[in-house]
Amino acid sequence: MTNAVHRKNTVLLVGVVLLGVLIVFTRSPFSSHAEEVKRSKPMATDSIPPGTTTEKATFGGGCFWCTEAVYHELRGVYKVVSGYSGGKSPRPTYKEVGTGTSGHAEVVQIDFDPQQVSYPELLEVFWKTHDPTTLNRQGADTGPQYRSVVFYHSPEQQQLAEQYKKKLDQSGAFENLIVTEISPFKKFTAAEDYHQNFFELNSGNGYCQAVIVPKLAKFRQVFASKLKSAETHSPASDAPLAGDDVDWSRQNWKAKLTPLQYHVTREDGTEPPYKNAYWDIKREGVYQCVCCGLPLFDSSTKYDSGTGWPSFYQPIGPKRIVNKEERSFFRVVTENRCARCDAHLGHVFTDGPKPTGLRYCMNSAALNFVEKKPDEK
Repeated sequence: MTNAVHRKNTVLLVGVVLLGVLIVFTRSPFSSHAEEVKRSKPMATDSIPPGTTTEKATFGGGCFWCTEAVYHELRGVYKVVSGYSGGKSPRPTYKEVGTGTSGHAEVVQIDFDPQQVSYPELLEVFWKTHDPTTLNRQGADTGPQYRSVVFYHSPEQQQLAEQYKKKLDQSGAFENLIVTEISPFKKFTAAEDYHQNFFELNSGNGYCQAVIVPKLAKFRQVFASKLKSAETHSPASDAPLAGDDVDWSRQNWKAKLTPLQYHVTREDGTEPPYKNAYWDIKREGVYQCVCCGLPLFDSSTKYDSGTGWPSFYQPIGPKRIVNKEERSFFRVVTENRCARCDAHLGHVFTDGPKPTGLRYCMNSAALNFVEKKPDEK
């Protein structure tokens, strides 16, 4: 028995080491991977409405592949470019920065509309989506090029960043003190083309699956109401919503979703009862489609069905759910799908409470919960 346990622990340790080696290797500028993933694509840019005034923000939170993927999804952000800043070399390259001797950090430069997303909100995302307490390191990525840094573009940005950092330290939000560098912005150099939109182009890459996908999943859950796909109109209305003009049939769902979310929504899967995120929460809010952000259910119609899945007696609006009959042998079940992006959500049954007598039994993995603010209750 002891030998068996020892062998099991040895195999587990070897697996962990191999995973670490894989992550480090796929981020190394000297690996063949850097050549394999080279693809050219224009930097992702949302069209800026006429008359909109944008500002810039520059952050370094470790691997710029990760940071870029996060900010691309934030409402009010029009452009995110991966690049290098903070060093002395006039024309830094990925290989040079990767040596850790250039002084540059991997950063993203963001063009944003301050009327839609404020600089403090950008800072909130920045500090909540990486570890600002580790010096020159994020996970398996080590070296000064991966340091946590805010390059401010104005005295106001400097003041806001320093105040936010001080507030976080005083609150004890992190176990250790924040080591984020706050320095004046001097120059930004865009990284090579194959680094732009990296996650979108290489979502199946080992590093993306091991590091970026979990980071994005957490980000989408914490900042669900601030995503470009989130609700921007009254949830009680069937009027056109933000995202209605998107071609949802052309989305790279594997890149946008966690494996469980993908299995449930795109492969018609079912998650385990009682072991999912929303089956027993009682907070007030709105449940959105995890794929497209369409508001589907309000917490006021949620009830404990005793099944171990989140259950509702009616959706926000009848046009937001599509019912589809599933027939097998002598049994007929009505499946629920998102009316906008065709995501599989769950099923509806006729054993629910009044006033409808229906039970919409949903998968938590198909939903995003957006809690109501105190002034909305």
